[in-house]
Amino acid sequence: MLGRIAGLLSLLGIGLYFTGWIYRWAYFAYFQLEVTTLDLPFESFFIVPIQVFFGNISSGDFSTFFRTIVIAIASFIIVPNIFHLIKIFTQKLDKILNELRLKLLKWSLKTKHQKIPQNIQSFLYFQQINYHKYDKVLINEIVIVTWLLTALFFLGQSQGKIDAIRDSRNETSFLPVVTLITPENRLPLGRKIDDIGDDPNVGSFRVIGDLELYKELLQGDYNNKTDPNYPQIVWRLLIDRDSQYYIFPSLSKNDPPNAHPPVVVIQQSDRGEYIVILSPEAPP
Repeated sequence: MLGRIAGLLSLLGIGLYFTGWIYRWAYFAYFQLEVTTLDLPFESFFIVPIQVFFGNISSGDFSTFFRTIVIAIASFIIVPNIFHLIKIFTQKLDKILNELRLKLLKWSLKTKHQKIPQNIQSFLYFQQINYHKYDKVLINEIVIVTWLLTALFFLGQSQGKIDAIRDSRNETSFLPVVTLITPENRLPLGRKIDDIGDDPNVGSFRVIGDLELYKELLQGDYNNKTDPNYPQIVWRLLIDRDSQYYIFPSLSKNDPPNAHPPVVVIQQSDRGEYIVILSPEAPP
């Protein structure tokens, strides 16, 4: 009894970790980040499945919970049908193999050649193949585990992508708004606090890669609320790991679903030169 409980708990832990890893992989893949490079806490992968299975029920969104219920009901319907299909397939396969066996046996009895390979003889005189002798318990367990992993992969991958798109849009994001203050000429982005019209001094920096992408970031590195014609860009903190800030300019809800924001990785200072201000929402 205790062994069975321990086995069930082990399977539960594996399923939760697998779901959490797939969710994190899909979420950060949307931001063009590899989850294996972020060094996330191991135990966090066991907590993430709560978001995968239940979603944001506290905010009145039951779509994720309903999707989980639908997948569970579909599993109870589909898995028994898979068992039935496997039974039919094995019966057909047994029939084909037995017919082949009988044909070879008749041929071996009629042939005048005595030097028939020993492995063929052993196959011909082998007892009739019967699907009832297959290990049904093992086959059923393989089917259940395979289907369970497939369902968990679908739930984790779909919910991770949905949450990533939600957090990338300024109007629906759950990520904190970030304001980063650094000493002058330490970053090739940013503006002076007392003169936001002064472009950053980029003469001492070098660029590798897409220069146009860098120029676009220069044009949207701050939120100018004094000019109504200026595009309102809110920067949000994606994650803070390994002494690095991952920040990005949030998109608008009108942007297409396949739009991805650029992510800026900033190395933290070990001398306390940076000030990071986090807020749930941008001030009006």
